[in-house]
Amino acid sequence: MSGSPGVTRSYSTDEQREIVANVRRLSETKPEQGPDDQHILSAVIGFVEQFNYWYSRVMENAVVQYRNLVIKRINPFVRRIQCEGRSPLEMAFILIEDYNARNFVTAGGWALEAMAIRLGHDNQKSASTGLDIQRIDPKTGDYHLYILKSGLVTRNSDILSSLKKHVRAAEKLLRQDRFKGQVVGNYAILAGKTQGSFEDGIRRPSSGEFWEEITSLPAPKCIALALAVAAEAGRLVRRDSDPHIKALKRVVADYIADRGDPAKVDWEFISRRNMQQDAAWKGEDKVRHKRAMEALAASGYTIVKPEAKKAKKKMKPARNPEDDPPLKEVKSP
Repeated sequence: MSGSPGVTRSYSTDEQREIVANVRRLSETKPEQGPDDQHILSAVIGFVEQFNYWYSRVMENAVVQYRNLVIKRINPFVRRIQCEGRSPLEMAFILIEDYNARNFVTAGGWALEAMAIRLGHDNQKSASTGLDIQRIDPKTGDYHLYILKSGLVTRNSDILSSLKKHVRAAEKLLRQDRFKGQVVGNYAILAGKTQGSFEDGIRRPSSGEFWEEITSLPAPKCIALALAVAAEAGRLVRRDSDPHIKALKRVVADYIADRGDPAKVDWEFISRRNMQQDAAWKGEDKVRHKRAMEALAASGYTIVKPEAKKAKKKMKPARNPEDDPPLKEVKSP
């Protein structure tokens, strides 16, 4: 969770109680079932903070960085097939909607992982490098180490190799402390895996099995609780990215427009810019960028420059549930 934020707003006692009550109502869980109120509250807040940091912040920063984040990634072979005959604004709409969707899913993945780490009362953020959760099974006494992924991935050999290495290193330390139980490496996919398995020394619980372990609730109650936490967090996440998305569409459309005919996309320049050395396009790139940013500023949008971002206080890492205050006023650090 490198670079993740700390608490970014305050929640009054009444707000905290409302959050917990909403989760319990949606999931139909009673206070004596599964995670306690503090872990539910912490999981909701963790989700909100991670999502805001990885989505809202990224979309705002992208306005100034659009050339590296959007323009540089235009494939003139494929995108021309998709956008031939479209206006610069129509093409910009397609590009930014794609970019926005990717960031939304990525932010959701980080948020889900933070939620899972904070929700379980038997687990904590792993102190071992490369691992997400460590927990001792209350029934068996076995030590479980997890790498979390929010959804299915097709190329996971590197992830599994890393997991095996880090589990071995963690087990070595545990044995030095005379731990006698089993040390189990888990590769957990939070949504999408319907069957559990054990392969090559790594346990792969199904998504449902993972939430059972984290919440100490049977399926489908455990899934209902996890979904309720995410739904309540969704009510609290920031909703202010639309101006940045519109600004991105505006600058991208201006940048890619043909200077001889602004109603057309300048495919010749895009191809030169993304396939030749800097000398072939650097001068024109600066002119296009300058005009696009000036037009954006004239539209009334407030441009936050990178140097202003650097001056802001560095974000703190996400905290474990036990670090959060009890159900009372939560202050920003």
